This record gives sequence, structure tokens and C-alpha cells, in this order.
Amino acid sequence: MKYIIYIVIIVSSILCLSCDKPEELTPKTATVTTSFLIPTGTILTAEDRAEVQARWDEYNEAINQ
Repeated sequence: MKYIIYIVIIVSSILCLSCDKPEELTPKTATVTTSFLIPTGTILTAEDRAEVQARWDEYNEAINQ
């Protein structure tokens, strides 16, 4: 039983002390961009809206069984 306690203490101390230095992480680069281009959407035609609505209704009917 003492051996198990010693092993648990050793393993937990190794885990707690393994990552103590922040320089172990990869450095941040200045070339990271924060601006993104969002694609423009297209306006659906009446036929497309009707098809989407029909599929949406079919999906809801299948779920609500």
C-alpha cells in the first residue's frame, strides 16, 4: 500500500512540474491577421424559396412523428 501512495505522489508531482516554463509554448507571430473577408450571399428566387420551404417542411414532418 505504501508503494502505491509513493507512486501516486511521484506521478502527480511529475505532472504538476512538467510545464512550468511559458517559453515552452510556441511564440505568437505578428503576421496573424484579424480581418476576414465574409462572402456575399445571393438572394433566392421565388422558386428557390419554395423549394427550400418544401424541404424544410418535409424535415419538420419527419422530426415531429
